[in-house]
Parts: sequence; C-alpha cells; structure tokens
Amino acid sequence: MKFKRSLPFLVTSLFVAMFSTAVMAQTTLRFGHANSPGEIAHDLYKEFADNVTKKSGGQLVVRVFPSEQLGKEVDLLQQLKSGALDISSPSMPTLNSMVPAFEMPSAPFLWKDWKEAESVIRGPAMEPIWTELKDKHNIVPLSKIWYWGWRNFTFSNKEVRKPEDMAGLKVRVPESPIWVEMVRGFGAAPTPIPFGEVYTALQQKTVDGQENPIPTIYSRKFYEVQGVLSMTRHMLQNNTILINKNSLDKLKPELQKLLIDEAAASSAKNSEMQQAREVSMLEDIRKSGKIKIIDNPDRDAFSAKMTPVYSRLEARWGTEHWKRVRTEIDRMRGGK
Repeated sequence: MKFKRSLPFLVTSLFVAMFSTAVMAQTTLRFGHANSPGEIAHDLYKEFADNVTKKSGGQLVVRVFPSEQLGKEVDLLQQLKSGALDISSPSMPTLNSMVPAFEMPSAPFLWKDWKEAESVIRGPAMEPIWTELKDKHNIVPLSKIWYWGWRNFTFSNKEVRKPEDMAGLKVRVPESPIWVEMVRGFGAAPTPIPFGEVYTALQQKTVDGQENPIPTIYSRKFYEVQGVLSMTRHMLQNNTILINKNSLDKLKPELQKLLIDEAAASSAKNSEMQQAREVSMLEDIRKSGKIKIIDNPDRDAFSAKMTPVYSRLEARWGTEHWKRVRTEIDRMRGGK
C-alpha cells in the first residue's frame, strides 16, 4: 500500500524532471542590432531567427532586439566581445576599433563591382584579419557578407561632378578615419555627426551634404532636404553577422551548422533584395522631382584623389594586409 501511495508522486516527479531537462536543453541567443522594423535588414534578421528556432525543433532560440534597444553599434560590438550579447550585425568599418584592417573593404574606389568585393572578402586575402578578430576579441563570423550598397553623395545645392566641386563644403561623415580622410582628400571639410541627427543637420544646413547608399537616402528621406544627388558610387558598404566565439562553441555541432547555414541563406537573400531596391528606389527618387541626379560624375578624377589617402591609411591597416588584398584584386583582374 505504501508503494501504491507513492506511485503518483514518483510519476509526477519523473515528469517534472523530464520537463526540466527539456527546458534546460533549450539555448537562447540574444541578437542586438541597429536597424528598425520595416527595414529589409531587420525583417531578414527576424526571419533568420524564426528559421533557426523552427529547424532546431526549439532547441535554439534567437531573440532579436532591433533599433539600438541594447545600445549603439559600437556598444553592441563591445557587448559581443564580452559575451553580454551573443550576436550582432555591425558594418565592417565599425570593427576598426578592434581590427583597423576591417576598414579596407570600404576603401573608396577599391572595387570594380560587387562580385569582385564579395570574392575577396570571403577569400584567403581577408582571412588573417578574421583570425585576428577571433584570437584577440573572441568574435567569429556567421556571415562575412551582408550587402548594404554603394554610397553616393548628396548636397544642398552644389552640382558636384568632380572633386574640385567639393572644395570647402562641409560634408557629414561617420566618426571613422576612412571617411574623414576620404572627404578631406576631395578638398571638403569632414564633419562627424551621429546618424540619427543627419536629417536635421541637412534640413538646417548645418552641413552642405552627406553620403550613404541609395536605400538609406530613400528610407531616411534625405533626398527631400537635399538638392543634388551625385552618383559617385565611391564606397561599398558591407555589413556582417558576428557571434561571440564562446556562444558558438557551447552549441552542438549540428546547431552551429544550422546557425551558419541560415545566416548564409539570409545573406544571399539580402544581397538580391538590396540590389533590387537600389535600382527601384533610385527610380522613385528620380520620379519625385525633389532632387537633381547627376548620373555620370567624373569617377576617375575622384579615384585619383585617393592615392595619397591610401598611403596615409596603409600604416593604420597594416602594410601586409593592404598589399595582400590589392594583390588579390590584381590577380582577379588578370594580374600584372
């Protein structure tokens, strides 16, 4: 009788133990980023998270925190390093605070096209830089590629077709050496302003211009407070999806592979969608009639101004890093 009375208790205890084990088996990763709901990046990050949870059978959950809820991009990067955050998606230049050579893929007029850039960024020429990020900062990539777009200049009213047209203009830049040196190289005055304040600065004419990819110029409505868009395509913006190495290592191999595979799928989808949006949004901007578009600025003249800029930045990036990337580009173009 004593055994019979204890049987329900044993069954209940076993169920609780099994349930507790199942709960403990679930791992949650926190993914913080700067993009807002409605933007392609956020929507794809959310889709990535949903796919990981679904395909892992609930073993792995990715919680997405958009719109700088957990901090600005540089803050998220530090959280990623410490392990306070598991996943984030910074732009490559943002990584310069840890490994300055990550600015190189954003070097003005470096690339012929996206195919060339993607191949080099994924390839052996960049691998020592990714290794340094892992060894010194405990961060590894889920995806080295997150296409953002070619950056172009807008100005209040100056028609800029060649570098000399920028002389003396105040141009908003991110707080990064590569942007500061580039704008200075064109003869303009680089003016760092936080991204969230750019529209107001343009509207109030605190600065004469700014530069960003077409989807950003469109979605942030910069074309409504600027008079000229110069299609310089001077710089490629590529973002990444990064994870804390310890956060990745603690997962079972099949869950590690799932994260990497889903990040790759999201990256490929993003490249296709973002490139299509560059075309469609430029057409919408053109149709708005709010801004004059200069389709054919003298890109060769702008590019020529970058030789001394490269020389100034090479020591910061590391001569061997810069030489290795340039050699790989030359090889892809047929070599010399």
